[in-house]
Amino acid sequence: MVKSFTALLAWSLALVLALAALFSPALATMGATSPGIGTPSAPLPLSNDALSERAPFNQSAHYPLGLRPDPALYKPHADWIGRLILPSERELAEAPGTPGQDWTWIELEQVPAPQASLLGQRLRLGWKDNPPLTNLVRAVTTDIRLDAAARSASTDGNVVPVRLNGRRRVGPLQSLAGARPRDDVIVELQEVAVAPADGLAAAGAPSLRIGRPPIQTTGRWVALAQILGPAPAVGGGSASDRYRVQHYDSERGAFSGPITTVRVPQQPLNRNGRWMSSPLGLVSNPIGEQGWYLYGAPDATGLFTVQALRPRALFQLMADQLQHGRDASLRYLQRGSWAPTSLQRGSFSRVELAAKTPVPWVLGDRGLLIHLFGGIGGRQAEPIAFFTVTGHFAFGEAEVVRDPFTGELQFALRYHQIYANNPDGIVAGTQDWSAYAGDLRRGWLGTRPFSDLLVKLDRFDEPARSDFGAGESQLSLLRELQLQAEVLMARYRSGDGTGFNGVGAAISCVQDSSQALAIAVERLRLRLASATSQGPGSGPDAERIQSLERLTRSLDGLLTPFGQMRADWRRNAAVVEQSSQGMDEGAAFRRSTGLRVTLLSWRTMVPRSGHDNLAQLFLNQGAQLHVLRTNQIPGGDGRITPLAPTDLLGQLPPVASLLRRIASALFMAVGWRTVAMTLAILVPYALLALALGRRSGFLHAQVRWGPPLPLLRRSLGWLLMPALVEELLFRVALLPHPLEGEGLAGTLAWGSLSLGLFVIYHPLAGRTWYPNAKRVFHDPRFLVQCTLLGLACLVAYNLSGSIWPPLLIHWLAVTVWLGPLQGHRRLRPAR
Repeated sequence: MVKSFTALLAWSLALVLALAALFSPALATMGATSPGIGTPSAPLPLSNDALSERAPFNQSAHYPLGLRPDPALYKPHADWIGRLILPSERELAEAPGTPGQDWTWIELEQVPAPQASLLGQRLRLGWKDNPPLTNLVRAVTTDIRLDAAARSASTDGNVVPVRLNGRRRVGPLQSLAGARPRDDVIVELQEVAVAPADGLAAAGAPSLRIGRPPIQTTGRWVALAQILGPAPAVGGGSASDRYRVQHYDSERGAFSGPITTVRVPQQPLNRNGRWMSSPLGLVSNPIGEQGWYLYGAPDATGLFTVQALRPRALFQLMADQLQHGRDASLRYLQRGSWAPTSLQRGSFSRVELAAKTPVPWVLGDRGLLIHLFGGIGGRQAEPIAFFTVTGHFAFGEAEVVRDPFTGELQFALRYHQIYANNPDGIVAGTQDWSAYAGDLRRGWLGTRPFSDLLVKLDRFDEPARSDFGAGESQLSLLRELQLQAEVLMARYRSGDGTGFNGVGAAISCVQDSSQALAIAVERLRLRLASATSQGPGSGPDAERIQSLERLTRSLDGLLTPFGQMRADWRRNAAVVEQSSQGMDEGAAFRRSTGLRVTLLSWRTMVPRSGHDNLAQLFLNQGAQLHVLRTNQIPGGDGRITPLAPTDLLGQLPPVASLLRRIASALFMAVGWRTVAMTLAILVPYALLALALGRRSGFLHAQVRWGPPLPLLRRSLGWLLMPALVEELLFRVALLPHPLEGEGLAGTLAWGSLSLGLFVIYHPLAGRTWYPNAKRVFHDPRFLVQCTLLGLACLVAYNLSGSIWPPLLIHWLAVTVWLGPLQGHRRLRPAR
């Protein structure tokens, strides 16, 4: 009976969570249409990608490759930057000696100085000859045929890879180049090798080979400048999108360089009647006092046109505030980071969270990036379903680098965007901050509130080997996660052959980011086992292996809360492992959407929950967190306001808090330590309760067990009521969960209230709905027993965070009293 009740409660919770997760922002704009300008509730049928393409400044041809800005003021954004161009099917078929290989064209927009002759050339781009990398590329290579869902999504205004329809053996490079209707995906290349001419490109032209997947980026040039104000227009007044900027002078270390004019174009309205970005507020926002990084290129007239913006202040290593201690850090994550006072449009904050003494970030430090964005409110608000602002979740990497303009240390951020098909043309893949956040056409910085949580934990990484996907002895969670994320991102671009990837409760940004992490943890565990088997002295030091093992066990508890990995995740992990060893013949990835698999990964179903649970886990592991929070920067568009991402029913705070506490208490991991702690509380409580009860005469000295089966049947009823009901009411619902970081004073105050209400509840019950117990429930000796039981359950709950230890103590106490100690006789009606 109890098992059935618990299962029913768990499945009901999963169903509610599933309904909320269905309303993801990736598909929120699909549906009704209206003529003229669209609205959030009635968007135009065209995609935002198609609407923004109409503006000349959003077209690649607007920026001639032959023009370059003043090299004293502008620097290349990266060594290798280019525009991907999808080969025709004929070119693929006629490529000499490369049947079935994954390659695409790239038009080079930036090259290192020694390769200056390659600038502007169209070269063939392929992969290095690296067996592990080749095997993984083959694993995600698939035939693509758009299915009915893909065609329907395209009709509703989503961008799907229509140019790839009907193609065979589409690999990750081609799925990236063909993700949009036009060849406009700009990428940065790493680990580049220039190969001899292959007879495919122009006569004598070489080809390029890369050892890592391309990184989507924006702007071939970058400058650091302060935005002074609108530039004067010809004939008086001011030009609407021209701005005077003063450049940073590296020699003087100040914004005292030349004053020039740049263009910061106003993006056209999208299908929802909103601007994806707006220059309004650029001049007045305090974040600009430290300058802006301006990414872009000169147009045909030589005017530098900004394509992406990045505020310098946000990426400096300093923090505005420090939350020191585990409880203070947990409280900030739960209540402070997204509190109403922290949601002022145009504002930003930098907060350091450290359970112990914070350690400064230094050059070369790498950390895990956990990204979360919220919703859009105001007059142009997006629809919100089920009182839940779902938001979006992603992993990524942060690295401390030296800024080429100022020489200061700052954070560089990249995201592993597992992103479903959408109207904006945002393509799943690794993206530089300039492409995902700062891009004026597709970036979310000006439209949504952001949280970028940078996790500093030394055990994440060790010195990286240069070859992506290689290094069988390397113990790097960051490298493993990057590899698995690349697999998932490539699968999202191809839709596993369907051309479309929607979202739901079991398949989403947060669920599949968690899948990548779960598989990375599993592969890391295998390498840990291999390192351990080599014996001491032959592998990494024992202390680091032990700390990594503790980390993997904690991540397992979060990602597989019932101790069982989802079948589709387990299958996909096997496919990746087989592929890395060249044994993937006939292997295929799997996607599951049933309620059972959703329940197995319920803790990472909603982006906000996944974000907060991971942050709490890493804090408990001793990590230091640096939180970057922005709210629709620069904040001049008064038609929108930032909305915090929420848990399920988060816009009904009491209900959301109750659901979160119930879920955390029901599914908190229970290990042998919890069992030992429960026994350590249960035994002293039982001895004390028996001693006081017999001394006062409240408990019978004679023990009668009676037939076991009738007692067992009755005890199952007592498990439900009073044990389960009262524990849910007086412990779970009333007390802050230990993960909320209430602190000692708050814990004592809430605990005293809980204990007092638990004791008072019994006489009240005797006077109202349970008159048979009136005499017993008013007996001071019973109230002493009640106090002891409540105190034992209170301590067990606060120490474990799980409902099961106090439930067990409560149930055993009631069963022993009502059964062998004959307490049931006291509850009979008076004659």
